[in-house]
Amino acid sequence: MSTLRGHHAVSLIGAGLLAAAAVHHVTEIGAIGTSAGPLLAFALDGGIAVTVLVASRRIARRDLSPAEEWRVARWTATGTVLAVAAFAATLAVRAFEGRPLVEPAFPMLVAAGVGGLGGAVAGYYAVRQAPEARRARDAVRAVSFVNHLLRHDLRNDLSTIRGYADLLDGDGEGADHAATVASKAAEGLDRIEATSAVADAILGDADSSRVDLAETTRGVLASVADDESVTVEADLPEAAPVAANDGVRSIVHNLVENAIEHAGSAVTVRVSVRVDGDAGEVALVVEDDGSGLPPEIRDGSFFADEPSAADPNGGVSGLRLAATLAGAYGGSLTPGESPLGGARFAVRLPHAPADSTGSDT
Repeated sequence: MSTLRGHHAVSLIGAGLLAAAAVHHVTEIGAIGTSAGPLLAFALDGGIAVTVLVASRRIARRDLSPAEEWRVARWTATGTVLAVAAFAATLAVRAFEGRPLVEPAFPMLVAAGVGGLGGAVAGYYAVRQAPEARRARDAVRAVSFVNHLLRHDLRNDLSTIRGYADLLDGDGEGADHAATVASKAAEGLDRIEATSAVADAILGDADSSRVDLAETTRGVLASVADDESVTVEADLPEAAPVAANDGVRSIVHNLVENAIEHAGSAVTVRVSVRVDGDAGEVALVVEDDGSGLPPEIRDGSFFADEPSAADPNGGVSGLRLAATLAGAYGGSLTPGESPLGGARFAVRLPHAPADSTGSDT
């Protein structure tokens, strides 16, 4: 014996609507002595009921669990009841006003059929979208977990490593190794803080704060100062506070690294920061003298939701991260052609003057 499932309930609703329509119109034929009008009306309300029956068969052929089928059935029943209740309410108002109620059964059957069919369709798509919503929630939880792991567990381990490296004392090669360990541990801690800040910004968990974009840019440029193949031209103000968190460093780092990686050998990178207090924004511009914008950016696929597969080394994905972070901070990233002959990327972020809310970072 088969178990009653949700599509059976939808079939019962459709069959009930069809039977009610048939009985009503057969009675109507006997009352008025003609069949043309009742048959035409039956083609409408009965046709809608048949469509509900067809929908039940389609639901049965879909790969839905019993619980999902019953959810569709509840939507169908709810749609039917709400449509009938709404129409009944209009009849009650007309009766209260003393107005005549002419042939209310036919429009009520149509309303019930449309409500049931609409509920079935809405319920089906609600059920189909639920797994996607669950996967999205799981992805957010996964990112939050990784963020917690980096921020707490791994950070504590690196802090311990750096502490023991600082305790090592001596001369010669051993001291040099200890200094290298301490330096790399400190660099790892900085990267963890930046990664955590990036995750917070993307997840919308970042606290409002003031970050000096000029100072951050100086720190990023200092990390490439020893590269003899790179000429850096910097035009930075003394301070350029923006409303962001430590993840803003990833914006600068990715834009500078992208310019170095894609511009070829002996590259010139020009970096400038401008504060526009009247517009309430700070602009960061990174440009180079390389070959220009990558094809992925020029043809617009850079702005697509899915990552581009054209650059497996991650150059374009780094730009996408920069654009995502800029948007998360309430700003924007705009690509263009540089007067130097290469690519130009302009990032605009909200200005955070000293009298704004938030703490300095």
